[in-house]
Amino acid sequence: MRLMRRFGVAVAIVAVACGEGGEGKPGAAVTRDSAGVRIVENSGPAWAGGKGWTVVDSPLVDVGGRSDDPAYELDQVRGPIRLSDGRLAIANATSNEIRLYYAAGKHLRTAGRAGSGPGEYRMIAGILPGAADSLLVADIMLRRITVLDPEGNTAREYSLGGQPSQFVPVGGRVELAIPLGVFTDGSVVGVSQSVVINQSRSGIYRDSVSVIRYAPDGAVRDTVGRFPGVEMESMTISIGPQSLSVPIAVPLGKQTVLASRDHHLFVAQNNHWEIEIRGDDGALRTLARAPVTPAKLTPSDIAAHRKELLGTMEAQPMIRGLPAQLKSQMTSRVEQAKYPETLPYFGLLLADTEGNLWAQEAAAPTRKAGRYFVIDSTGRWLGTVTMPERFQPSFIGPDVLYGIWKDEADVEHVRGYRLSKP
Repeated sequence: MRLMRRFGVAVAIVAVACGEGGEGKPGAAVTRDSAGVRIVENSGPAWAGGKGWTVVDSPLVDVGGRSDDPAYELDQVRGPIRLSDGRLAIANATSNEIRLYYAAGKHLRTAGRAGSGPGEYRMIAGILPGAADSLLVADIMLRRITVLDPEGNTAREYSLGGQPSQFVPVGGRVELAIPLGVFTDGSVVGVSQSVVINQSRSGIYRDSVSVIRYAPDGAVRDTVGRFPGVEMESMTISIGPQSLSVPIAVPLGKQTVLASRDHHLFVAQNNHWEIEIRGDDGALRTLARAPVTPAKLTPSDIAAHRKELLGTMEAQPMIRGLPAQLKSQMTSRVEQAKYPETLPYFGLLLADTEGNLWAQEAAAPTRKAGRYFVIDSTGRWLGTVTMPERFQPSFIGPDVLYGIWKDEADVEHVRGYRLSKP
């Protein structure tokens, strides 16, 4: 769901009434049934003092940060994904490449390049693990899924829902189909959303997004559910003598965040501290709740976010290529945008290989170390885990996790860390 907030990264900070997981006495959980839905009311984390999981802040592997070899220059990385033999796969979106590295971090192979043909990409939105160590690469500009074999060779390509390979408005409407993951049966779960151009609307609104289950060839199988999308508002931009209205995300506004793994769909609508655990048919199985309240935005939070947002925009090729008049209007919008009074509850959701859900505690840019609520498959809040500073995981296994770490100069590295479970 991060792509849906291209110009408004969902980062925030929350106050947790029960404190850090793993400290003091464990909290209780009351479970009840409501029309077949398991509702778990967590009064606090389950881990007692000294029993919480920790990330050992000493990297097992570090890829990147080298200017003498293009294979180790990373920018706008999607992934990494850890394959069954320990190899790491990433998409380097700036160069439109898919790269494979040995477990120890040595470069193995690079595939892909800029273009529209087979095995080529124009804007990589994400890379997902498929069956038998295959890889699914999502290109938002071409609206295409490319399936790679474990060696990085192109196996086949398809579009979600049979949409044409053109990222252009049709009748003032742009249709987005963004894959989230692959269910156990090989079907792809994705988010479908319409963005309407030149439809002026007043105030803040959240249009619905549809979560769709697609067959392995991209054909629509069924609709899993509909949920509130990103908080948006209308912005008027001028192109020469003409003006039109375009939707733009509210900075640090609410959005529904989603994740999938095996036969589960995880949903957080960000109206409350509440996690929905659904089946692959969309049916609600479990609701996990906890007494967490959102914190208020501070002036320093807003200043830091504006600075980060402007940097993120400048890093996007689509933004850099805009005419000066349009680029100036986008910049002014960021500089003058109004922010909400409070921050969202969650930034991201990530399911690990053991059936647990890691819900990122939304944090302001001023916080360097991310925190994750860990919820088990029954809806029990186990506790919170603090990540190394400037590190965001994308893969979590039983005793190791991998993700992107940024140095003080914002240079990206792929790193792995050991996960300790007392």
